[in-house]
Amino acid sequence: MSLRPSSATTQLTGAAGVITVGIAVTILREPALPVHVKALFIAAAAAVVMIIIETALFRTHCNPSTGLTSSPNRPFSLERTIRKVTGLYATFSVIAAGYWFFPVYRRPVFDNFWPAIELVMPCVILAAPIYIAFIDRRLREPEDTYAAIGSFILHGKVPSDMGQIGQHALGWAVKAFFLPLMFAYMCGSLNAFLTGLQQDELGRLALHRLIVTFFFLLDVSFAVAGYSLTLRILDTHVRSAEPTAFGWFVCLLCYDPFVVVMNAYFSRDVLDNNWFALLAAWPALQIFWSAAILICLFIYVWSTVSFGLRFSNLTHRGIITSGPYRFVKHPAYITKNLAWWLVSLPFFNEAGLAEGLRNSLMLLCINGVYLLRAWTEERHLARDPTYRAYQDYIHEHGLWAQVIRSAAPIGAALASPLRATGARSDDQSDR
Repeated sequence: MSLRPSSATTQLTGAAGVITVGIAVTILREPALPVHVKALFIAAAAAVVMIIIETALFRTHCNPSTGLTSSPNRPFSLERTIRKVTGLYATFSVIAAGYWFFPVYRRPVFDNFWPAIELVMPCVILAAPIYIAFIDRRLREPEDTYAAIGSFILHGKVPSDMGQIGQHALGWAVKAFFLPLMFAYMCGSLNAFLTGLQQDELGRLALHRLIVTFFFLLDVSFAVAGYSLTLRILDTHVRSAEPTAFGWFVCLLCYDPFVVVMNAYFSRDVLDNNWFALLAAWPALQIFWSAAILICLFIYVWSTVSFGLRFSNLTHRGIITSGPYRFVKHPAYITKNLAWWLVSLPFFNEAGLAEGLRNSLMLLCINGVYLLRAWTEERHLARDPTYRAYQDYIHEHGLWAQVIRSAAPIGAALASPLRATGARSDDQSDR
């Protein structure tokens, strides 16, 4: 019998983050602050509370996977610290050059990201040497990638492990791509939610939209915290990044600006009211449909919340086996794609049956992209024996396994009269 491996984080951590986001949004409901300041405060407050719970209650900073010892195991090395700081600042410089070079980052959607960076980056730059010096004395293997990059820049020494450099580049590429995007989404969701709260009356559709907006705000708040805090001392560092171009392709296809291909069909999100208008003649069905969409999105957000401080695409930062992941391997993808079917109702189209069929086939193609994402993610994570043990557990005890086992007696009972009838027919033919 397969046992469920321990999760890299707990449901308590995520629940505390959700409560903190709710309280922070309530506090910031009225103050006339720029939205980027509000978003920074919300993400930081949630992160601080989750850090306290992880370190004080569960002592994740003592996990063997951090690669740290509980106390300093070597004297302070100014030379190595300088090399590591140089490597980190060089990484920052490459990312900054990329933001400057690519025109996509001058689009209005990122307008709130730049003032946020101006507030945060001076603190990061000043705190980085202190953090690096602290960690260096506790690392079991102090000559890390930052030290190798620093050695190359300062002394011209070519790194001996280029695979390690490649993983470093991929891990930072994930953060550089997704953090601006998630922060932009967070600011948009926060503005939409605060605007929705100002409505005098909330009808069924308005209330539905407000709840959906809050779900999205939770989702991207955890994403911002997760992409920001890839720290070894919290055991939230990147263990490995997706190594294949195909894995990156199917993931990035789902995000701006590459999502244009999908948006040619599916240019709306689950805030739109296509389903509401189509079901206007059946109020009871409208309520049921609204509940079904909200349940799907609740599970989707619960999946994100279950990561705590570890949410990230394309990287392995610890295996999550709790929350909805206790039952299925990809709860977020399943419920997100199901919600799209419920919201868009692509088979209902005023243009006729042919257009409805086309829309349905296009949505099936989008579902296929997420199926490929699930496959590439499993292929990547399966390099970790913990994930392989988790796969075995889901295979034996997951939701689908339980459904199949529960259905087996019913199938056997239904098949029994058929077998008996067949046996009697055989007897008659013998006579």
